[in-house]
Amino acid sequence: MNDDPDFPQSAMIALLPTTTDWCKIALPHMTLVYAGDISSLEPGDFNRLAKDACALAMVTRTMTLEVLGKEPFGNWQDDPNAMVDVFRLRATPQLLAMRHMVESWNASEFDFNPHVTIGPASQNFVEQPRYLTFNKVYVGWGSDYLTFNMMP
Repeated sequence: MNDDPDFPQSAMIALLPTTTDWCKIALPHMTLVYAGDISSLEPGDFNRLAKDACALAMVTRTMTLEVLGKEPFGNWQDDPNAMVDVFRLRATPQLLAMRHMVESWNASEFDFNPHVTIGPASQNFVEQPRYLTFNKVYVGWGSDYLTFNMMP
């Protein structure tokens, strides 16, 4: 079960990291595409998202991305409590190709900006890793999910 309270009614395709000691949220991930609120999607879309995620995993090798730095994300003026700290990640051709394959699902108002959420803003966290490795493709549909292993 996906126990992350921030996305109880939304759908996404994400990459899952091999290590999570740097993270303070329930579901450490890097979102490839946010597909929107489940109520705005068709019932069969979960299966279509899953097929796309499975295809990504079948043609993609485990990926290591460079961590560029830590920074706060969110709009302080809208809700200071919604601010989070993230590690920004360097986009690679492989990552951008993966994003392109699922971009038709995009329902986000924001541009693609590779990052992983660490946890609430301005807290002390473990030392910043130099790289993060991702080895699974995740499809989240509210509290339901599937994961697919990427090629080693």
